[in-house]
Amino acid sequence: MQKKIIILILLSSSFLCSCDKTYVDNSSLVNTNHLEQLYQEININGNTLGTIWIYCNAPNYEVVTDDDEGYTCVDDVSRALIFYCRQYKIKPDAEYLKKIKSLTNFILYMKADNGYFYNFMFPNDEINIIHQNSIPTPNFWSWRALWALSELNMLESPKLNDLKNKTIPVMDELIERINQQFSKPSEITIINGINITQYAISPGADQLSIIIVALTNYYQINKSTMLKDLILNLDQALTEDQFGNKDTFPYYAFMSWKNKWHAWGNMQAYALLYSGKILQDETLINAGLNEVKYFYPYCIKKGFIHKFSIVNNNDSLVIDDYSQFPQIAYCITPMIYASLEAYAITKDNSFAKEAGDLATWFFGNNPANQIIYNTNSGIAFDGIDSANNINYNSGAESTIEALLSMQAIETNEIAKQVIKNYQ
Repeated sequence: MQKKIIILILLSSSFLCSCDKTYVDNSSLVNTNHLEQLYQEININGNTLGTIWIYCNAPNYEVVTDDDEGYTCVDDVSRALIFYCRQYKIKPDAEYLKKIKSLTNFILYMKADNGYFYNFMFPNDEINIIHQNSIPTPNFWSWRALWALSELNMLESPKLNDLKNKTIPVMDELIERINQQFSKPSEITIINGINITQYAISPGADQLSIIIVALTNYYQINKSTMLKDLILNLDQALTEDQFGNKDTFPYYAFMSWKNKWHAWGNMQAYALLYSGKILQDETLINAGLNEVKYFYPYCIKKGFIHKFSIVNNNDSLVIDDYSQFPQIAYCITPMIYASLEAYAITKDNSFAKEAGDLATWFFGNNPANQIIYNTNSGIAFDGIDSANNINYNSGAESTIEALLSMQAIETNEIAKQVIKNYQ
């Protein structure tokens, strides 16, 4: 249950108009104003910890806490740290550096003795040690924490050396846990007549992708044989959960969990492309390229997809449990990342254009024909529930995923021009 906290976030009233188009500042698509309103520093034992409010509700855009969860979490703080690390690479601003340090301190504070992380914290600074999505288990928030810490360690700044030294043993401990869990090839399970790897069931291929990206980052600063073998083993599991071909549904899509594909967190193609590039493995690259080349255009043509399942019917793959909604920012960002990575590897302009096409979802190219992200305020709506229903709240996940998308688009002039042309 969410409870309002009396902290008001200033909002330009012009954002809530029903217009279908908005002005995009030529200088930047990235506006951190709303994210900065969600950011809050706390002091624990003399250390400054940066937190991010999870929930922020329309119409007045008040941040709210959840009685069962708390007000902030490792998952969204990690998202923010990834964003600010990448911003710092673009512009080594002192304010970005400050947030990098404080957000990292929060993640380190939330580490449990077993190497994983607690997720939620209450407004009284107490760690939530009982919620099922907060206890320190091998789960998505620990993987995203590892990704965030790996992004920090890829920054080349003497001002961060002491902090990076604090994170190395934390990362090493978690990576050892990961290696214990995933060092062996995944077994195969049959679900609805479909051969699925056990790793796609637990923890799920979407979660494996986060791990792969984090490990690939870390491998670039610690080229150990163990890391390489672990990455390749996880990559192999992803490739075994790819189905269809260029002419047959689901057009080289990677299943996300069991025999299901879901849009949120579908980073499988990006993980394969990125790790394949770093490890110089053409098989991994080609697997990732196939999904980007054949499945993503199908998604765009369908007006984007929320989820579907595949079942085996007389040796043919049949779609089941299809739904188009809801659609959220976290559905779009992974596909933008993969498309831009495909361009970086191949220099094929069609992939950069595809990234731009995907990003227009934020600017009205969606089933609701509504602007989801506003460049003038930095607010990103929490999603599209149907063609006629928008969730006007603007919480941490939506805000940061939108910013990660815009940040990525700005690295590619072809993709950015697609958005300008759409306006």
